[in-house]
Amino acid sequence: MNTPICNFLEKYTNENKLRLHMPGHNGEFPHDITEIYGADSLYESDKSGGIIGTSEALAASLFGAKQTCYSCGGSTLAIQAGLAVLKSQGVKTIAASRYSHRALASAAAMLQMNVKWLYPDEFLSANVTYDTAAIRGADALFITNVDCYGGTWKFVNPKIPTLIDNAHGAYLKFVDKRKFGTDYLHPMELGFPLISAESAHKTLPVLTGGAYLHFTEGVDPSRAKEMMAMFGSTSPSYLILESLDRFNSMIADNIQMINNACEAVAELKERLIASGIPLVKSDPLRITINARECGLSGIEYARGLRGNGVECEMADENYVVLLFSGTTTTEDCERAEMGVLFVPMAPPKPLVKYPAIKPTANLPMWEAMYLPRRTVSLDKAGGEVCAEFTAKCPPGVPLIMPGEIIDHNVVEALKVHGIQQISVVSRATANG
Repeated sequence: MNTPICNFLEKYTNENKLRLHMPGHNGEFPHDITEIYGADSLYESDKSGGIIGTSEALAASLFGAKQTCYSCGGSTLAIQAGLAVLKSQGVKTIAASRYSHRALASAAAMLQMNVKWLYPDEFLSANVTYDTAAIRGADALFITNVDCYGGTWKFVNPKIPTLIDNAHGAYLKFVDKRKFGTDYLHPMELGFPLISAESAHKTLPVLTGGAYLHFTEGVDPSRAKEMMAMFGSTSPSYLILESLDRFNSMIADNIQMINNACEAVAELKERLIASGIPLVKSDPLRITINARECGLSGIEYARGLRGNGVECEMADENYVVLLFSGTTTTEDCERAEMGVLFVPMAPPKPLVKYPAIKPTANLPMWEAMYLPRRTVSLDKAGGEVCAEFTAKCPPGVPLIMPGEIIDHNVVEALKVHGIQQISVVSRATANG
């Protein structure tokens, strides 16, 4: 498959021109350029017919999208732009899982959009109910396709504009559903109009920050580039764009690459289960271990893995998550297996219960986040109004939002997450 960005960068490097343009390293990293003549412009690529627009069109054809926009700011930029597109189309209130990534909450605040929170039964779960009653009053829906533990949601057409956070599931488009089932689908396979924001860099061989914003048929993408420019850097990385462009060719030339990786991980899951390692159901490129059943916290289990030469994606009190790549090999899985099996186990412990809190809003997010604030210890925060997005990363999911009241239940929940202090709105401001 044609790789227009890669081809241009290689040609420009070989010409050995005097670089009197940004970036300031002056060619030390030869493929790292700016928008010079012929290099196209990321936020105008839908009209230019240049190398970026051509590459994006190739990506759209591979993913089955009506239009695809590249992001050099990860899924965060894609979510921001997708939400702004919805606002430009009249959306004022969006229904969203309470355990959405902070990119959704911060973008909604900046765009002064209201959020109707939907609460899953479990902490961090993507499986929320969004039937007619649940989303009543909302103009659009925001859904996480694959959560950080590898869970997903029930695929039902909400019949309102939909933006999907598919940050962890870009690879799913290339998974053989006959072999690995249909529990995990790529948004382009759902069969109803939607916008999908997804990180290429999480599971595909793409540099950090590389992501997609896909539009299906039935969705108007005409202002997508305008909205991406509103949030994105005017100096997007051509190294990231090159890696996105190169992946088009990689997957077109070897469509089995992803399935080979999924097969290797599936076989590893079977071996771990046979060895007594307790796994939680997860998507094909993820292994989530219930560390408590092994007598450890997830954090302690991650420490053990680290001592065995394996670094995990994330860990908390209950679970440790191993995230594999679309280029994972059998040898990678064998090494991961040894790392897991050599972690010492102890008698099982009960899961830590993360309280499900439903804070009451006192101020709109977009007001509270800009008001004067002060930092207080959690023990003195009761009754105050939160002034910040309080989230650990990973997973980057806020526990409480700006403008919400910190009551006793919130204080106790934050303590479970190890939070000791928090920024609150100054009393004089909160009292009007």
